[in-house]
Amino acid sequence: MSGGMAIVGVAVLVEVAQSTDQIVRMQMQFCILLLLLLGVNGALGLYRSNIVSPMERFRLRAMAMLLFVFTGELMWIRGGPSIELAIVPLVGVVALVFGLWVEHLIHARLGGADVYCAPAVILGTGAKSRALARLLLTHAACGLRPIGFINDSSCSGDLDEPLPQHEANGAGVTLPVFGTIDEWRAGGSAEVVVVPDRELLPRNPADLYRLDVRHLLLITSLGEFPTFGLHIRNADSFVAVELSGNAHYPREEFKRAIDLAVAVPLLILAAPIIGMLALAIKLTDHGPAFYGQWRVGRNDKPIRVLKLRTMYRDAEERLERVLASNPDLREHWQRYFKLAKDPRILPRVGSLMRRTSLDELPQLWNVIRGDMSLVGPRPFPTYHLDAFDLEFRELRATVPPGLTGLWQISSRSNGDLDVQRAADCFYIKNRSLWLDIYILIATLPAVIAAQGAK
Repeated sequence: MSGGMAIVGVAVLVEVAQSTDQIVRMQMQFCILLLLLLGVNGALGLYRSNIVSPMERFRLRAMAMLLFVFTGELMWIRGGPSIELAIVPLVGVVALVFGLWVEHLIHARLGGADVYCAPAVILGTGAKSRALARLLLTHAACGLRPIGFINDSSCSGDLDEPLPQHEANGAGVTLPVFGTIDEWRAGGSAEVVVVPDRELLPRNPADLYRLDVRHLLLITSLGEFPTFGLHIRNADSFVAVELSGNAHYPREEFKRAIDLAVAVPLLILAAPIIGMLALAIKLTDHGPAFYGQWRVGRNDKPIRVLKLRTMYRDAEERLERVLASNPDLREHWQRYFKLAKDPRILPRVGSLMRRTSLDELPQLWNVIRGDMSLVGPRPFPTYHLDAFDLEFRELRATVPPGLTGLWQISSRSNGDLDVQRAADCFYIKNRSLWLDIYILIATLPAVIAAQGAK
């Protein structure tokens, strides 16, 4: 009897030891995989200064994730079916999504800080160089912070016109001229040299290499062509930018299937939140909690967009009284169609929904109905669209409006009409499955940070 119990005890100890050894081995393998993921991210330049666009960084991060999953599956598939084969892809997807969220939240807090943007010097002092400086100073997402100009004999111009600093402080600034390339080498310090045009390159290529910087960027404009996911081809002294012969637009049926697969469960999960917000609206201001607003949809078809009410019932009368009494606010309204302190917004609950975009949750029903898509240009009212040129309005009408879009995850209410136009044009001309996934994942940190929300 005692002998049998001893045998059972030994068997249990052996099984526990084997299980412990298996757990330790699995932990070590996961550590190796995570180190591999970090190493691949570093090799792709994701931990360097932010001189790569956020969308391109997401594509590179996805490539690293796929390599991580592929290597992990090979590591465990030899042992037959196991739980690790399901865990590895899950860890890869979580790392991809979490990495993008962290990057966006950091950008929301440190977008204009020196730690986020690489110091850059611009070659030349002419009109193209000054225009590039303005762009970089007002677009921190570019990841470059211009600190001055290098004056070269191949370009000319002056700096009489002040260059605006970032819009956050609204002050004007004139960037210094460091002199010639040789004078810059004597005391200059920057990570990037930006050349605004091919014509501004020095006659002797060795002059650029003597600058001793990490990156040399030659700017070229592709006009109306898509610019996301480009490839460079080298042939002797020629450099070719490879443009796709076909647009990578997702098929309508495939895009519709994704919309339904995501919108239906999201609406079910959001139903309790929508119910609580509707009750709060009723308690704040008597009247309907929901309302439909006519907007312009695809092919200029009017659609009734559903929203939770964030405004007083006499909202338009309140707005007209404020704009009539304050010319500065009227000018701001005509430029942005937003006000920092909007008199129409319900106190507390209305401000909360506007800041977090919770008032737009009912539009998941519009997505299910087919009036909208999950990703696309936001549906604007007619008075907003009329502020744009006809060409842009026609371009916008070629795609379905979206619950979220590129403008919402970048500038939101901080962007004026020009910024809105640029963001929508970029999305429409570069739309792809990659871009839609990127925008969907980036929407949550944009809402949490409430950057530019009003």
